[in-house]
Amino acid sequence: MPTRTHSDKKTHTRRPGKGAHAATATALRQELLATIAQVCPLALSALLPPLDRLTKDSPRNTPGSIRKQFLASARDILMSSSNCDKPFELYPTLTNADAQADLVTAALADLEAAFERIDLRESLTGSEKLEILHGMLRTRHLDARLKKFFVSSEIKTPAGAFFQGKGFRSMGQEAIYAAAIRLKRTGPTLPLPATVDHNGKHGNYAGDFVGIMIRDLGLALAMGVAPYDVMAAQMGKASKPTFGKDLHIGDFDCGVLPPSAPLGLSTGNAIGLALALEGSGRVVINCTGEGATSSGEWHEAINFAAVRKSPIVFIVENNQTALSTPTCEQFACTSLARKGIGYGIPSITVDGTDPEAVFSAVTQAADACRRGAGPSLVELVSFRMCGHAHHDDMLYFGAEPEQFLTYPSVNKNGYIDRDKYEFWREKDPIEVYRRQLLSEGVLSEKQYEKLVGEVVAEMESAAAQVVAAPWPDAAVNGPAVTDGEHPEHSEPLAGRTRAFPLIRVWNTTEDFGFAPEPGGDTFWQAIVEALSEEMQRDENVFVLGEDVGGNYGNAFVILKPLLETFADRLINTPLAESAIIGAATGAALLGKRPVAEIQFNDFVANGFNQLVNNTAKIYARWHQPVPVTIRLPWGGLRHAGPYHSQNTEPWFYRVPGLKIVCPATPREAKGLLKSAIRDDNPVLFYEHIALYRDASIKQTLPDAVADFTIPFGKAHIKRDGSDLTIITYGAYVHRCLAAAGELASRHHVSARVLDLRSLQPLDKEAILWSVKRTNRVLIVQEDSKTGGIGQSIAAIISEEAFEYLDAPVRVLGALDTPVPYSPPLEKTFLISTEQIIETAKLLTQY
Repeated sequence: MPTRTHSDKKTHTRRPGKGAHAATATALRQELLATIAQVCPLALSALLPPLDRLTKDSPRNTPGSIRKQFLASARDILMSSSNCDKPFELYPTLTNADAQADLVTAALADLEAAFERIDLRESLTGSEKLEILHGMLRTRHLDARLKKFFVSSEIKTPAGAFFQGKGFRSMGQEAIYAAAIRLKRTGPTLPLPATVDHNGKHGNYAGDFVGIMIRDLGLALAMGVAPYDVMAAQMGKASKPTFGKDLHIGDFDCGVLPPSAPLGLSTGNAIGLALALEGSGRVVINCTGEGATSSGEWHEAINFAAVRKSPIVFIVENNQTALSTPTCEQFACTSLARKGIGYGIPSITVDGTDPEAVFSAVTQAADACRRGAGPSLVELVSFRMCGHAHHDDMLYFGAEPEQFLTYPSVNKNGYIDRDKYEFWREKDPIEVYRRQLLSEGVLSEKQYEKLVGEVVAEMESAAAQVVAAPWPDAAVNGPAVTDGEHPEHSEPLAGRTRAFPLIRVWNTTEDFGFAPEPGGDTFWQAIVEALSEEMQRDENVFVLGEDVGGNYGNAFVILKPLLETFADRLINTPLAESAIIGAATGAALLGKRPVAEIQFNDFVANGFNQLVNNTAKIYARWHQPVPVTIRLPWGGLRHAGPYHSQNTEPWFYRVPGLKIVCPATPREAKGLLKSAIRDDNPVLFYEHIALYRDASIKQTLPDAVADFTIPFGKAHIKRDGSDLTIITYGAYVHRCLAAAGELASRHHVSARVLDLRSLQPLDKEAILWSVKRTNRVLIVQEDSKTGGIGQSIAAIISEEAFEYLDAPVRVLGALDTPVPYSPPLEKTFLISTEQIIETAKLLTQY
């Protein structure tokens, strides 16, 4: 079918004749009635007379004149409907007159949008309508072919076992295809504008983006996703976007953001895409189900976008069943669109089985985004006419249906509401739209049969390719970061023939030692210098977080020097860590280099799901680099209690796809932060709060001309020694240095202090080399001992350098309790300098 884009809009407008005016007026009346009943129902009886008068006189009143006259009447009626003789204050700073004016303005905008929707609906061309029908047929038949894979034995694993695959059907929701008709898109028949290889190199896509849900197969097809890729993804074969590593579909090179699970996560990334596209004339369509609107991620994201007036349309696909949970157990409001009121954005509910209603509602909202009006919420009400997934059909219907193109009957044992099912059974979007196009003369029975034949042939051809396609090669299961090593199982004991295993020589070009400079710069100044230099160097770098901009400059007031120069690139956000991380991730997907600040690292728990289940997995899943830096003020030593002193780095240490750095000095803070911002992967940048203004660790910093950076994965010897190695990181570097000094001066113990600096990647060569040289190891961490990074390092040493040890590996860490607030309690909780000294002495005496 021919592909249309939003830029072709002028070609869709047609001038109706006299006979068309009456049909337009009828449709307009229906649209306005539905809108009034939703947005200002108490004014319906007052607005109905002028509406009837204008639409009944349609031969004389054109749609344009109806629009002008009705909006003028509506303004007068709404303004006078609740006037009071005596104005009063509703609450401080707001009078009843102000509140009334706001409500009237919003209602008039909603009514204006209703006129726009009917204009759009009337402008649909015959070719567009045929594409919609064709797209819905492709969706239904592709769904059915996936079901056939599930119940047949066509696909077998290399070992010969039957593989069913997985799939989430779109049956009953195919009308979503129409949402894309006038988006800027690749379309279903044009060549893709970009490609992706296994090295993470993407081409350039210049259209709109859609964030799809698991039932948005139609929308994916409309944007240009190939049926082969859909089938191959869900059958575990090599295909875009994940090459066998995930079953979710999508293709970023034609504007389709692959969904994540849990399902609310993608909304966070969608607002980041919209953030990156602000002012470009491009929009983002984000789809979610009614069940996912119960998640905190969705609320954080929609509020973020509303505040920013971002170019994003939120589509809630209310199919009334979240797996098996009905809507009455998901929310108490009568309509999900009503939630938009709380966020201050326009909202509308339409029939999700009517493709032209879907088209007009989504396109009108997208057009408003392009004008800079900000986001809208569109609720599409439909019904899920199948199980949650292929395996659930048996429970849904009460018996296992095979491949099916029409709605099966529900057995008495099925869990779905049979009365609702029978009602929606009569609203099959494909059959109803087929009859409509036949009656309009846009389609003939012969054309329809030809369309069906073409679709069947297309799907069977794609299925044959999937059956014949090889299984993914092991090389596809590559590194989780762009510059990571290929992961593989290894056995440290295999082939060990030497009494002492050979330890690779650690090569470092850095001088040993740490020398503070009283006239130098502080740790926080190093952070500011790094940010300033990187924002000067690259216009794609920006900072977002709570209180980072405006007149404040972050909770520790360290960013204040940046406010004047970079005011527009220090973005204040709502207090919503999931939205901050999600938005930063989405913006990074489009080539921005966001620096997201979590006000205290403890609060990253609120964004844990987004960070661990999405941001960290994107490159491994579909080879898209995510150049985002997340700054995390952290640590104790400040009497700040259990919610502002935690060590969260072990939470993320075992998450593939994240890099973790913990500088201990101003010079390293600057060099590592500059490297983090330039890295193509998510970097967690831990800034110890106790070091921000510590005058005892000042250093002279390299100037901007030097463009000083420090590579990740390189440890540093802060003090050399021969009797034992003390391994540490963060603020405890300085506590260990103090202990090493005391050991040397009073106890004649020569202790080396190895500062890890980078936890992921970890400098194993430096660790093992130091073990080989000193034969005794003390690992010291600020974090609690149990489950900490120190115990992981101890295991590495035990496995790979056991023969070189002259004493047990000792790990010192804080007590296994929440960080206490009171100064004497915190002192007892943390490892002291004296404890480090005593343990080091015992190790040397062992």
